[in-house]
Amino acid sequence: MNRKRIKRIIFGIILSYVILLLLLFVAESVGGTGDGRIQSIGDAAWYLLATLTTVGYGDVTPATGFGKVIGAVMMISSAGVLTFLLGLLFSLFFGRMLPRFYLWRYQKRDWYIFSELNERTVYLAERLAKEEPESVSIFCNSYESLSQEYFSEKGRFVLIDASVAQVVRRQRKNASAHVFFMGDNGWENYAKGSRLLENYGRDKLKVCCETEHAPEHLPEQMVLFNRTDNTARSYWIDNPPTEGEKVFLIVGSGRQARRLMERAMLINIMPEGQVLEYHAFGDWERFINDHYAMGQVISVGVVSDEKDSLIIEEKDWNASPELLANADRIIFCDDDPEENLRNVDELFRYFVIHATVDVCVPKEGDSRCRSFGDDERVLAPEMVLKDHLNSTAVLLNDLYSSKVGGGCRFGELSEFHRQSNIAAADHLPAKVRMLLKGEEMEKLTPELCERAYEKYTSLNAEQKEECRRLEHKRWVRFHVMNNWEYAPVRDNSKRKHTLIVPYEKLSGQEKALDDSAWEVLGEVKKAWS
Repeated sequence: MNRKRIKRIIFGIILSYVILLLLLFVAESVGGTGDGRIQSIGDAAWYLLATLTTVGYGDVTPATGFGKVIGAVMMISSAGVLTFLLGLLFSLFFGRMLPRFYLWRYQKRDWYIFSELNERTVYLAERLAKEEPESVSIFCNSYESLSQEYFSEKGRFVLIDASVAQVVRRQRKNASAHVFFMGDNGWENYAKGSRLLENYGRDKLKVCCETEHAPEHLPEQMVLFNRTDNTARSYWIDNPPTEGEKVFLIVGSGRQARRLMERAMLINIMPEGQVLEYHAFGDWERFINDHYAMGQVISVGVVSDEKDSLIIEEKDWNASPELLANADRIIFCDDDPEENLRNVDELFRYFVIHATVDVCVPKEGDSRCRSFGDDERVLAPEMVLKDHLNSTAVLLNDLYSSKVGGGCRFGELSEFHRQSNIAAADHLPAKVRMLLKGEEMEKLTPELCERAYEKYTSLNAEQKEECRRLEHKRWVRFHVMNNWEYAPVRDNSKRKHTLIVPYEKLSGQEKALDDSAWEVLGEVKKAWS
């Protein structure tokens, strides 16, 4: 029940009882006789209070017939009114006063503040509570209540009927706070986050917005994320191409499939001698139009033995039994999870398959294939907060700036150049795998990065040259996928760059700039601490 309705009900009760009091006083003062009769407004009010509390002292009572009718109405209604008032007091204490007491009690702790209560925010809060047991998760604009058992088992959760701004103002300014705007409207999430930083920004306040919006300039204290991109990133980080894989089939042509392909092109940069072949089924016209310049570095429409290939298949996936039989990996990634599961059933029922089969579904299901895109991975704190990713990107920018003797701070970069550093940081797991070839790696850790850096420093000059070549290939791929082209004079406004050339055409100084992408491995532990 919202506040306005409660106020209307209380006003109606008060008005009704005022009218009854006046009627009772008039009736009794005109026709009542005897010592116990109601002789004043005070007597009428005392009688009302006695009936309301069901005490009934009997010292004053109606003496007239009409007065007794009014008294009966008071007695009948009193139980309901009393129940309502007690419930309101209970709700006020547990719904408004108790949550504010919790905020006062935990004001020195780190807070995770959520703009609303939904399945995604509760899941993320539970994951954060596991990683940081002393933190407090606060759900704003919430009228529901949580049981004490839920509090004790899942962490310190506070549901409060207050806005995000009201909650932020209650925390100590020297404490850390992360605010999550995770409503269904991505643009609104970004707009609310921007307003919050504009009005209440401080050093230890970070705002995370679930949105696909990509503004040109982003405040350093804001992080943007969305499920589609997190699914694509986590898939290729967790399931990189192995040495023996070549042919990948992508089934699906919605937002998820396009983002999965885009991330594949940016993350799967393989060493010399290994090329990848992607076959995409569905309507990929939008992807081709968005990345119209990618033909500079990728063979589009024709399988190549020299560089990665992207083949848009005109027919349905189930009309290519030979391609299905020869594929190394088949990825079902339609936007509709049910469609993906139907395709998996059809695949195993009718076709001979030797490939690894991956399916994009929100929860693990079919044992015949690997699933991805579940909440456990997509809403993992690191995938949402991106602390390690962003700190690595900042470090890369600093290392590169020190080599060129200038440059901008990470927060002053344009969105494109900020994303360029982030893409380089996203390729770090691939670099570690190359250096620590043959070792199992479930998760990138500072210890793994240190060992990879030790391996890198032990490489000979020729091997380091190959590392530089690979990084230049990755850098060029990122620019070309964003439709940059070579020009003898650099012009960012026209997406022209002088270094979009084969590695052999770079000067020795330009080649050396690519070392920073590998040297960052030695600084990760310090950056992530």
